[in-house]
Amino acid sequence: MKAAIDLLVLFVGVFLAYIVQEALPPMHDIYGAHIVLIPMVFCYAAVVLPFPAMLAGAVFTGFVVDVLNAHVVGGRIEIPAGASIVYFVIFGCLANGFQPAMKGGNILPFALMGGLGTSGLLLMQFLLITWNRGGFVWETAAGWRILAPGCMAALVAPLFHLTLSHLDRLIPDGSRKKKAVAR
Repeated sequence: MKAAIDLLVLFVGVFLAYIVQEALPPMHDIYGAHIVLIPMVFCYAAVVLPFPAMLAGAVFTGFVVDVLNAHVVGGRIEIPAGASIVYFVIFGCLANGFQPAMKGGNILPFALMGGLGTSGLLLMQFLLITWNRGGFVWETAAGWRILAPGCMAALVAPLFHLTLSHLDRLIPDGSRKKKAVAR
């Protein structure tokens, strides 16, 4: 039951993260880099959920990212459908390995994996777009637009964890109530 509630929270969190990241303006001082929150939200779910629920979350998150970020140029889709699903499954398997550290109260792996996962997703999208366009062009702006969101996600991750750990106590589940009383 706990995993189902947490998975439902992930589904809602992905949509809320998308709304928030689209509402925030680009940072013109960093070559127009945007804050990207969806990989960080998924990373948190990956280090908290059991493996089967994490896989379901990876498929859902990847599907949502593919649908919301479909690049159609000249009648061609530049990022193939399913690419983000594969990325989130692989990333989720790696992040799920840090579950014992999160249970022990160490949030550093979550913060680092959230940043790496965000930059990794953007790098994958960049490489797929350049591959489909037929030429690899690297500019300073591309580097900033890949690395800056990852750094921002790593900085926001502890605040995100703190917020969710306090909200987690409000969900009616016996295991959470016992944990809150034991502190």
